[in-house]
This record gives sequence, C-alpha cells and structure tokens, in this order.
Amino acid sequence: MDIKSFFEQYRFYVIGACVILAVIIYFSVTALNTPADSLSLDENVTEAALTETEAAAETPPVTTVFVEVKGAVESPGVYELPADARVTNLLDIAVITENADLMTVNQSAKLADEMVIYIPYAGEIDKAAGIDTIAPAGSSEDSSGDLVNINTAGMTELTTLNGIGEKKAQAILTYREEQGLFKTPEEIKNIPGIGDKTFENLKPYITTD
Repeated sequence: MDIKSFFEQYRFYVIGACVILAVIIYFSVTALNTPADSLSLDENVTEAALTETEAAAETPPVTTVFVEVKGAVESPGVYELPADARVTNLLDIAVITENADLMTVNQSAKLADEMVIYIPYAGEIDKAAGIDTIAPAGSSEDSSGDLVNINTAGMTELTTLNGIGEKKAQAILTYREEQGLFKTPEEIKNIPGIGDKTFENLKPYITTD
C-alpha cells in the first residue's frame, strides 16, 4: 500500500490527530505564558499601590490655617488656628474692643487658610452706607435728648461724639479713673488733643449731670 492510498484510507484519523495535536500545543503555550502575565499584573498593582502611598506621604493632611484679623480688635494680626476653627475662636484670641460692631459678623463661619477677617467699628457700617449718625457741629436741631454723659459713658458711646476717636475715648476713661469725675463739661479740655475748637463742637452734645 503506497502513501497516497494509506492517506485516502485513513485521512479522517490523520486530520483528527493533527487537530488534537494543535489543541495540545495551543494550551501548552498558553499555560507557559500565563504565569508571566500574572506576575506582570501583580507587579503593576504593587507599583500603583506604592505610588499612592508615596503621594499620601508627600501631602500631609492640613491641620492648621493662617488667618488675619483687622479692625476693632485689641490684637490685630495673623494667627495660626486649627483647621476646624471658627470666627468666634479667632475673636477669643484677638479680643474685640468695646466699640466693635458684630452685627454683620458671622461668628459661626468656618475659617479658611489665608482668610482676612475685618471687624467693623460701631457706626462704621452706617457711615459706609451714607447714613449720618452724628449731628454736625452747630446744628440747630435740638439734641438735648441725646446728650452723652462724659462721666458715665463707655468707650462705645464716647466714640459716637464728633471728633472723639478710640484713642481720645480711652484717654477720657483713664482721666476719670485717675482724676475722678468731670465737674463741668469744660474740664474735658484737660484731655490731650481736646482744645477750645474741639470743645465748642462737643459742647452741645455732652453733659456731666
């Protein structure tokens, strides 16, 4: 029997054997490549995890913020506070003055880094809006019901007087503590910076009774 006759007689067996052999070779090659692919995948996952860990280590969580406070506070400046601090915590440190106006200040607001907080003085908001809260000197309007008693007025009330700022108001309070009460309105001229001209402007609006 020659080869041709043999192939024709057993061709189905030969073809089947070739197919089986091809399948065996395919799965053998696949099995050999699988560990390498798995190892490569594991290496990539490990490398990504290390990168994320390093990034987290290089960027520490924010624990403090720096904020600046200005205006009607005794100690203006830049303060470092915890990241979850509020405006009220800042004011506890900076200490507001007696003539501070907190009506427009949200004390519950959370602080943020590089924030600037301004505390307005009493009457400052009204002046900015164009509202005149102080009667002009020499006004003919009767203000007898609005006289400021310079013997009992505090910092806030004194600074409502025309020409009396925070510094002069403090000088008046110090004078009362050291020298006693004013006997007449004219004695306010004993305060440094308050001369005849300033007194004439103040006279219609102050009293010692």
